[in-house]
Amino acid sequence: MTGAKLRLVYVGSFTPDAGGKGEGISILAQDPTTGALAPHGPTARVTDPAFLAWHPDGSHLYAVNESAGTVTGLAVDAAGALTVGASQPTGGDGPCHVTVHPRGGYVLCANYGSGSISVHPILDGGEVGPRSDLVQHAGSGPDPDRQEGPHAHNVQLDLAGRRVLVIDLGTDEVRSYDLDLETGELETGPVARPAPGTGPRHAAFHPGGWVFVADELASTVSTYSYTTRTGALGLLGSIPATAATTAESVRNYPSEIELSADGRFLYVANRGADCITAFEVADDGTLRVIADVPSGGTWPRHFALIEPFLYVANQNSDTVATFRINAKTGVPEPTGAVLDVPSPACILPARPTP
Repeated sequence: MTGAKLRLVYVGSFTPDAGGKGEGISILAQDPTTGALAPHGPTARVTDPAFLAWHPDGSHLYAVNESAGTVTGLAVDAAGALTVGASQPTGGDGPCHVTVHPRGGYVLCANYGSGSISVHPILDGGEVGPRSDLVQHAGSGPDPDRQEGPHAHNVQLDLAGRRVLVIDLGTDEVRSYDLDLETGELETGPVARPAPGTGPRHAAFHPGGWVFVADELASTVSTYSYTTRTGALGLLGSIPATAATTAESVRNYPSEIELSADGRFLYVANRGADCITAFEVADDGTLRVIADVPSGGTWPRHFALIEPFLYVANQNSDTVATFRINAKTGVPEPTGAVLDVPSPACILPARPTP
């Protein structure tokens, strides 16, 4: 590593409880000059931390424990080390995504297996409290293997921090909710429904008023209009999630989706094609594919933008690959740095220090 100031990066890995090889949450250090990652400090032993999210003040990190059906709070000290705190049942099966309200009052979890959303108050010490609400979805889709019932896959706040967006892969729905900050309860709002069998997975909000959704089963990216005042969504169109052509026997499953800080570029991870696809975002929200870039491993489940770098969690090759974003073209370019990390599921950069 160079003498430049390091930034920490946290990686949640699937543990043997769910067939993974990891031990919990690894702490890595990023050299901001070269982008290289290296182990930094002990791994926090947590069961199946499938997704991670920060408390707004950076004092705690929260992880959903997929095979355990719980959410765990971890205290973060001044050096970035983690201390595992109490866990709370999410009230559903297979929690796969977690987010924190921007005011720091609540943790929200998406339960993939049972298709429900849980809300937990954050206690004064930063730990997760018992559920204040549990909303159960209902319905199914045409794919008998993946849509036999509801499968909530993504829960997040809109850019104004006013409404909760929930993506349900099993019922082909993009749902909007209001969160009552006094009671911690969700109130159902508008629902958008793409074509049956689309299988929406994850979403990214654009400041221009659009929501881009990675569709796992249709292998597309869908664009929705979004009205902050009402939470209403309108499907504007869909395009292929990758320009790559895979063998007929290989299906492609988009996973993570994220926008560049300036909103000019959109990135999608594609499992099967095993690439990161870069899109240019036009002034009217239209997407244009720029390039497919090999992910540096197999089955890219997640990635994180720490501009000018992009880090890919290649779950099945047990690696995290480093890319540098070309400032002009927006294309991720491999640096050649690949770090061995067992069964990586989620990458979360440390919050910038003032």
